[in-house]
Amino acid sequence: MKILLIEDDIRLAENIALILKKSTYAVDLAHTLHDASLKLSPDYDLLIIDWKLPDGSGLELCRQLRKDDVSTPILMLTANSQLEDKIDGLNAGADDYITKPFDTEELLARIRAIVRRNSPVAKPIITLADLRIDTNLKQVWRGEKFINLSPREYAVLEYLALRPCQSVSRVDLLSHVWDENTSLFSNTVDVHIRYLRNKLDQGFQKKLIITVKGEGYALCDH
Repeated sequence: MKILLIEDDIRLAENIALILKKSTYAVDLAHTLHDASLKLSPDYDLLIIDWKLPDGSGLELCRQLRKDDVSTPILMLTANSQLEDKIDGLNAGADDYITKPFDTEELLARIRAIVRRNSPVAKPIITLADLRIDTNLKQVWRGEKFINLSPREYAVLEYLALRPCQSVSRVDLLSHVWDENTSLFSNTVDVHIRYLRNKLDQGFQKKLIITVKGEGYALCDH
């Protein structure tokens, strides 16, 4: 999942990005409304927006995005703990808010809850044949075997698992699982698919990762 974090405190933004990347998310940063306007695109699965930015209000950005029919989930960051401010954020179209300073686990839990509400799979456990993916713990099992995946391998697998038996293109995977620093001409998708096959399918009679010729890849049990 790809996140755009709009936060003017550079150190805080980098710390949050590091936490999110360790939790399998791809993260791009913007520190002003202007920066954000240059990066906003449908590729992002979640926007995290600071309430106050140097060149304007994150709340107004949220309100404008909803006015423009942008449906991407939004989590507001605010230093204001007053109920009125929180209500303003939700009325502006935010899906949730979190007050600074916040606990890392609370941030991750709120992100998971937002993603789950906007996902075709509402339960935290995704199952396909004998494959089981715990989206809270970011853990994977094939039958009784625990599959140890890197954060990026897990992100690729979860993205495919949320679209079972659907062809997902390399460009789609690059756009939603990798950050803006990855070239669209990179072969990193194919490399990570190969890693996943070695860990997920090797030794099992049924192969779950399928190549869709001329299109991309799919996770399917038939």
